[in-house]
This record gives sequence, C-alpha cells and structure tokens, in this order.
Amino acid sequence: MYVSRKSVWGRTSAILALALSLTVFGCPGDDNDDDDDKPDAGGQPDAGPEPDAGPPVTATLSGRVTYDFVPATFTTTPTRGGTLAFQQTSVRPVRNATVQVMRGAVVLGTALTGEDGRYQLTYTAGTGANLTLATLAKTTTPSIQVEDNTSGNAIWAVSATITGGTTSRDLHAGHGWTGSSYNAAQRVAAPFAILDTLYTSSRAFLAVRTVPFPPLKVNWSPNNVPERGNTASGQIGTSHFSPTENEVYVLGKENVDTDEFDNHVIAHEWGHFFEANLSRADNPGGPHTSGDVLDPRIAFGEGYGNALSAILLPDPVYADTYWQGGRLNSFGFDMETAPSPTDDPAPSVFSEFSVMRLLYDIFDGPTAAESSYDQVSVGIGTLYDVLVGPQKTTPALTTIGSFIHGLKAQPGVNAAALDTLAAHYQIGSIRSAFGEGDTRLAAMYTNVASLPFNTSGTLTGGEESNKQQQNRYYVFNGTGRTVNISANSTEDVAILALQQGTEAGFADKFLSGTESFSFSSQADRQYVLIVTGFKESTGTYNYSVSITSP
Repeated sequence: MYVSRKSVWGRTSAILALALSLTVFGCPGDDNDDDDDKPDAGGQPDAGPEPDAGPPVTATLSGRVTYDFVPATFTTTPTRGGTLAFQQTSVRPVRNATVQVMRGAVVLGTALTGEDGRYQLTYTAGTGANLTLATLAKTTTPSIQVEDNTSGNAIWAVSATITGGTTSRDLHAGHGWTGSSYNAAQRVAAPFAILDTLYTSSRAFLAVRTVPFPPLKVNWSPNNVPERGNTASGQIGTSHFSPTENEVYVLGKENVDTDEFDNHVIAHEWGHFFEANLSRADNPGGPHTSGDVLDPRIAFGEGYGNALSAILLPDPVYADTYWQGGRLNSFGFDMETAPSPTDDPAPSVFSEFSVMRLLYDIFDGPTAAESSYDQVSVGIGTLYDVLVGPQKTTPALTTIGSFIHGLKAQPGVNAAALDTLAAHYQIGSIRSAFGEGDTRLAAMYTNVASLPFNTSGTLTGGEESNKQQQNRYYVFNGTGRTVNISANSTEDVAILALQQGTEAGFADKFLSGTESFSFSSQADRQYVLIVTGFKESTGTYNYSVSITSP
C-alpha cells in the first residue's frame, strides 16, 4: 500500500521538513485547535479554519505502522559472499515511534506505537479538513531519531493524507526495490529499519538494567556515499559513529554502498555510541581487518563492536553488503565458528577476531563443539556492569585485558573457566588491568617507578600507526606538580598522556625530531603515556622518552 496519492518520496520529504519544524518549535502536548490566528503553544501560527471544512468532530484514530525488513546475508562456505535477500523480506512493526495527526504545522493529536506497531490517538478537526497522518522515525524510550543529513537534518517520516473524522489508518514503509534497482519514490523503509535496529540494541540492555541513555541522532540519506568531505552533501566516509558530534552516520547510496539493512553494522556503530557515553574507549581508530596485529586498544574496541552486535540482535553471523560491478554482494564472518582456513591467523590480545569470538563465547555459553574450552555463560546485565564499571574506570588502557580483569571481579564469574576460554584464543590468564598474565600484552607497558625517568625503545616501521608494532605504553604516577614529557626520534612519533581515558597532554607535529608537552598532574593518580610511531618504510627505528617533574 502506498501512503499517499502523491509520490511517496515527495510527500515524505514534505513531512520531513514539517516534522523538523515541529521538533524544534512544537511539543507533543501542543494540541491547540482553537481556529484563531494566535500562535499556538509551540510558537507556530495556528492554521486557522479551512474553507468548507465542515463542523468539527472529535475522533479516535487507530492503526498499525510497519516496515519492510530485508535480511543481509553472508555465507562462510568457501564462496564467502552474500547479498540483501529481498525475496526473504518480512514485515515488522515500527515500535515506540511517534505518530502525529497534523493540520498544516499544527499537531492535533500524538501517540506512540506499541511493540506490535499499533497506535491510538484522539484528535479534533472539521469533517472535511485535509489532514496528515505521519509516523516519525523517532522513539522516546530511549530517545533516538533518524534524520536526513542532506536535507537540513529533517526527521524521516512515513505519511498519508486523511480527512477529519477518519478513525482507522495503517501506514507501511516499503523497501522500494524493483528487482534490479530502487524506486526512489517508494524507498521509505530504510530509516525505520535503522531505527528498529537501534531500538533493539538499546532495549536489550534496558531489559536487564536501568540505563541512562542520552539522546541519539542518526544520519541516513540516499545520498550518503563512502567519500570524505561535506556530510551535508552526503560525503560521510563510511558508516560510523562520530565522537565529536556524538551521532551515527549510515551509508545509503544505491549502486555504491547501502547499510540501512546491515543491522550488524548499525549495531556495531551503536556500540561505539554506548562506549562514548556510558563506558569508555581508548581506541585510536584507523583501518583494521582480519589477520592484523593491532594495537590492543583497537583490537578490543572493534572486536567488542562486532561481538556486541551479535549479542544484542541476536545473530552470530555478521554481514555487510555492498555493490560491486553493479551487483549486490557482502562480506562478513561468523562469531560462533571460525572458517577453515581460519580468518584469525594470529590469535592474541592484538587480534580483533580473537577478541570478538572470545567476547561472544563469554556470553553465549558452551556448545558441543566448544565443550572442551568454553564453560562460560555471562548475561547481558553482567557485561553491562563491566562496561560501565571497571572498564570505564580502569587506570590502564581499555583492552581485552582490562575487560577480563573487570569481569573476573563480578559475582558468579568463574575465573578459572574464563582463563581456559581465553587460552583457546592464545590469551594468557589475566590477573591485572595492565595485562599481567599475558606476556605480550604486559610487555606493551613499562612501569615507571619514579620521576625523573629517561629511556629509549624500538618501534617497527612499515606498519600503520594503529598496529601493535608502532605503539608502546609507559605508566607513571602524578606528582601534584607540573609534569614535562618529551619524545625524540629520527622518524615521526606522537605522544599522548591519558588519565583514566581523559587526555592530559598530546603532541604531534607530524615531523621527525622532538615532541613535547607539559601538564599539571594530580598526586597519586596513574597516567599512561602512549608513544606512537608513523614510519612508513619497513625496518626498526629508535626513540627516546623523558618524563620529569620539577
């Protein structure tokens, strides 16, 4: 069913601008319908009486709001591929979304859809009045809304025209796929699919804990492409969480890359939103793929995002679709079972794939194939407690080591069984947040017993700056006085000091030579200095570090 006699795309776009106006200026309770020319309670002029609208009537309007969900598929067989399975499309309810009846810019009635997508609201209007029924891509508990970043950040909506006195109307957002391309005028399901994935992710935690989620804005547009530039033009780089804006961006360009139905991708980015607002991420970012020996901060951050998507949806097979040669394809991985040959050739704390499968195994419980090493089954509530507790406050950097150390301290967690499971991924028996018990992770850290401190070390070039070989950590206590830090190398290095994830100082001139900064330290607080190298050519190179406090 189409939701308007007009082009759905054109009608929806009109509602988008109107919905944005209501969001900025109006409130759900502003049901002012006094047919005068005074501004309503939201500050907008009343629409006034309509010619030949007929006598006013109060009506109770009910219906159901649904959307098309298209599964993203991936197979781990040797062909290793997938697609968007439009032939497996299912109709799903739009849950906890805002429904409004409007006359012009005036909200006459508002309601929320239930878990089954049904709504009911009461409104008053003339029997011949020309009204709009709209469902916004916006939830309230928690507060999430999907906007068009290429259309003035208007909120997406699906709408229909009704007349005063209408008592029943369903709305449906279709995917718009014709078999070979999208009909732009009918591609309405996308923002609602994104919204529902984010709602599912949030509700999984809300079902077991009281979570103070902040509002989340998500940016999707059919113009969003994998190019860096002006996000208002759709140049978003990739689907990602922006920590500076505290918003999520999702790709949507047909024949390039569309992620609206890639629910693991969306839940993964929501995981970064969760980290930034409720937990903590020392993740330096940058490129990453299977087989990489990553800095353990990014290995945890990306492995956590993958595992969390599988846990919350729940579905262990991650699929990310894309266009190639005009055809839809996908890549992905199974978080329950590694393929043969393996996609994790160097299992360790430095492997994103080791981290994601370990975290998923921690949650999912033993299977027959895993019984020899996996006797761990930890609920979502306990995982939440670790993320918002010890992982957030750890004096170390956020790695799988700090997570395991925090998890072992939770009631009911079997530390010995956890060590056995970690050993399957060649991770040692962690006994501190700094990775003691895992030789390779602990070797990343150098404990500074006192200041002044001077040392030298070696990094390995030819690797990207977010790889393990290009990073070293130094742990020292604040003095309550100014601390001066410098690093010197014939190659380009950067230095960053963190105190429980908060930046104390940073220097990177993008040049060889000396980098330095000073900051006022807090007595008896632990700081971690990170030295990062950027040499692009292969081969080892030396650096020196100085930490002083007059």
